[in-house]
Amino acid sequence: MIYGYASVSAKGQFEAKSIEDQTKLIKQRYPSAEILVEKYDDLKERPLLCELIDKMYGGDTLVVAKLDRLCSTIKDGILFIETAMERNIRVNVINMGMIDATHNGKMILNILYALAEFEKAMIIERTQVGKAIAKTKEGFKEGRPKKFSRSEIDEALDLLKSNSYKIVEEKTGISKSTLIRAKRA
Repeated sequence: MIYGYASVSAKGQFEAKSIEDQTKLIKQRYPSAEILVEKYDDLKERPLLCELIDKMYGGDTLVVAKLDRLCSTIKDGILFIETAMERNIRVNVINMGMIDATHNGKMILNILYALAEFEKAMIIERTQVGKAIAKTKEGFKEGRPKKFSRSEIDEALDLLKSNSYKIVEEKTGISKSTLIRAKRA
């Protein structure tokens, strides 16, 4: 069986045009494909896609227009494709090719591994460059900014003299662990 999967984010995409384009592309290659359309809010949660994969058998093919319609990151795409390959399900990403247990499919998967590693390295590099720039600015402090000011902590510690941690936490929003650390200091 051949299943086409078209998806659109509820945020930001022009839904009708995007779905229409994906469906048209899939139907051009696979006229008999059963098309499933999913509109999602969270990239990590795609119940229709998960349901579809659960009902697919070895030898079935899942067709998507582009890799980003299947997953949010290359790493997520690799995990998805590996799961499909373990179940002998072929994944055809139209703008990339058929990904299955053949040499060509394994080559595409290896390219995706390399791209995922490159993507990770680029994120680390951008983070380091941003941090280096931030360090040159006056007032730079390493780490996460403090959530509560010194006066808020002092006020909470004063409340702690006559109240339990739980009551102080409810009144101030400052967690027990933060209060304990501040009390120790």
